Amino acid sequence: MKADILKAIDELLTLIKDYQISDVQTQINELHYLKNQILNDIQLTDRNKLSIYQSLFPPRGGLSDINYWHNDFELRKRVNEKISTLTTTIANFLLDKV
Repeated sequence: MKADILKAIDELLTLIKDYQISDVQTQINELHYLKNQILNDIQLTDRNKLSIYQSLFPPRGGLSDINYWHNDFELRKRVNEKISTLTTTIANFLLDKV
């Protein structure tokens, strides 16, 4: 479980960097914070998880609104599907749906 969420965070951060997805710096910082908490075995309370979730997935913007655009449809589809899978994994962890 711990390895899965860390892998999802790392892969999402890599996609954001590699495909130069902008306007998510707050969420990038929050992902680094979450990763640090997990790596250091710091127990996250339900309140902590909810706070992180709200920072990552605000009503407008945030990880739920990341959308990679490229003229190559197959590349765009593949990247956006991967982003969706990773953000769902992170959200499910924070909402204890795992």
